Amino acid sequence: MMAAVAGVDGCRTGWVVARDGCADVVATFAAVLDRLPPDAVVAIDIPIGLPRNYAPGGRECDRLARRLLGRLRGSSVFPAPPRSALGARNLPTARDRGWPATLQGLNILPKIEEVDSVMSPSLQRCVFEAHPELAFFELNGRPLATTKHDREGRRERWGLLAGAGIGRPERPRQGETEDDVLDACAAMWIGRRIADDRAIRVPACPAHDDRGLRMEIWR
Repeated sequence: MMAAVAGVDGCRTGWVVARDGCADVVATFAAVLDRLPPDAVVAIDIPIGLPRNYAPGGRECDRLARRLLGRLRGSSVFPAPPRSALGARNLPTARDRGWPATLQGLNILPKIEEVDSVMSPSLQRCVFEAHPELAFFELNGRPLATTKHDREGRRERWGLLAGAGIGRPERPRQGETEDDVLDACAAMWIGRRIADDRAIRVPACPAHDDRGLRMEIWR
């Protein structure tokens, strides 16, 4: 029997969790894990494993994922922060700590910290970093020309997921956007590939951070 699979994406009020045609919003990542079976495969759209120092372009997995997605969608993979930047809440502080952060990156930093506080090398046996645009890259055979930020792009992405057996769930409407649900469902598709031993790790031989966490993205 295949393990339970969940796709997870951050939203304003917590985390969207997509499972088998349904989606829920859960307040914390720790609560997400508590609600799932201990052997569930969880694919989450958040950086796991943080470098000691920032390098241009971020981690190797960030750079390789951006290269796969090319000029069309590569900008959707933002460089993960170095561990020294954790706790920064404004751009000057982040930059003083060695991270040339954008406002988008800074806004997601609390989510990165939340996941990092829970993660361990042993937990990486069931919790995997994924990226939605890499799911759509695989489903489409090439990077999508559309963006998820308009109706046409969302329609195209839902169609690709439907063709792969991932139905569009009813939105819980608890502070999430349609984009959040879409990304959680794309992560769930990658989770299914991981559970089926069909997913591809980027890079094939990842480096580990100072806490022993693998720095990798699955597709």
